[in-house]
Amino acid sequence: MCELLKQFPVWLQFSIVLIPVISLAIAALAFSMNVRQTKLTNALVRAKVVSDSLHTFMNDETIQNAFYKVEYREFQYNLDFHGSGEEKEIDKLLRHFSNLALMWKNDLITLKDIHPIQYFILRAVSNPEIEKYLSFIDNWSKKADTGGHPYVALRELYDKLKSTNRNYS
Repeated sequence: MCELLKQFPVWLQFSIVLIPVISLAIAALAFSMNVRQTKLTNALVRAKVVSDSLHTFMNDETIQNAFYKVEYREFQYNLDFHGSGEEKEIDKLLRHFSNLALMWKNDLITLKDIHPIQYFILRAVSNPEIEKYLSFIDNWSKKADTGGHPYVALRELYDKLKSTNRNYS
């Protein structure tokens, strides 16, 4: 084979070696550009998810009512709560945050992605009356044997946000 190559003109010998090397370099460059673009696209999609969540949070009157009841400590968890309109409001707020928590738990978004909405999550879940309700849901879920309730992921997210929030202080 080597003798056969020596019979070709010098320019053709270089071309036979150089063309695959150049092709490999172009393929490597295209691959690295594709990886970079994929990472950028993924970051933008995660940002859009959080942005949409923040917009829904800000524009949904029911969620806003529930949040401000919690924020200003007007919400009281008691026996009259179950089956009430207030339960529906609070559940809508908590489900909204639980959706983000489930995405975080499944590694679809990161804590850094959640930063724009973390204040609202921390304020809502840290409320002692919400804590009572979440404890009730935990106990109920265990007895009902329905598997983990989405609020479990919300509590995990809350704990993680709280612990990392201390690190930034």
